[in-house]
Amino acid sequence: MIAIVGPGYPQAFDTYLPIKSCRFSRQTGTFRACFIHFVSESISWATPLRLALPHVLLFVILAILFGRLWCGWTCPLGLTQDALYIIRKSIKLRPFSLPEETKKFFKCASIALLISIIILSVIAGISSFSWSLRKQVYLSVCQMCPSRYIFPYLSGWPIVHQFFPLGHGIFTTISIIFTLTLLGSFFIKRTWCRICPSGILLSFFNRGALLSKEKSLLRCTRCGICESVCPLRNKNVYLEKGDKDINFSDCVHCFQCVDACPQNNCLKVRFFNKIIFKS
Repeated sequence: MIAIVGPGYPQAFDTYLPIKSCRFSRQTGTFRACFIHFVSESISWATPLRLALPHVLLFVILAILFGRLWCGWTCPLGLTQDALYIIRKSIKLRPFSLPEETKKFFKCASIALLISIIILSVIAGISSFSWSLRKQVYLSVCQMCPSRYIFPYLSGWPIVHQFFPLGHGIFTTISIIFTLTLLGSFFIKRTWCRICPSGILLSFFNRGALLSKEKSLLRCTRCGICESVCPLRNKNVYLEKGDKDINFSDCVHCFQCVDACPQNNCLKVRFFNKIIFKS
């Protein structure tokens, strides 16, 4: 383990996952935190390339291999949202659907959030500012993230206040909004996934990833079942008319569309160009 000392406590670099493995829950062994945390911290401390590059390469390799499969199957925030939605279904409450304009707003907001995190991380690393000022924006991603306010208590390790007390003004307000957005998955499935900065980073690798999803254009009847089962209500799968590659950036590779498709061999999932399963 390599330690880089910063104000207050050592910054230890272990291994970072593409998804929300919250550093505030406890000492988690190999996987210290999510990759967005790593990006923010590395920018603020100007981490040397020789130390940062192995983690960047690991993220790129995992992203090229699996794309946003991490979002669909391993992210704890995704699990939390799915659990909320299952509870809603069990008590037979009617779900809400988002208008297309709102979906576009969420997409723009997610990109703006990622850019803001990078800018704030740069500000936190400007040594000419006092630490009392810089710590207000240091690890802004963690200060805003719902994980920090949920998982430390669920894991029985509520150390969150040892690092940043609640009350950092605008970040506390944003974190409350984001936590409510997460809890909104009770009515609208996977609401947080629509603005998650980790998901945005992974989305750049969806097209071209070795895990891929394709459609037989001749077999598709455009019945729309794929949209009805999609957690993000994507219309792209059945609307696509010219390209069999349907690895769209907002697909989280849950493959519910493949499972639900009524047309045999219409949708296929490949890994290293070998068919894993099909409709």
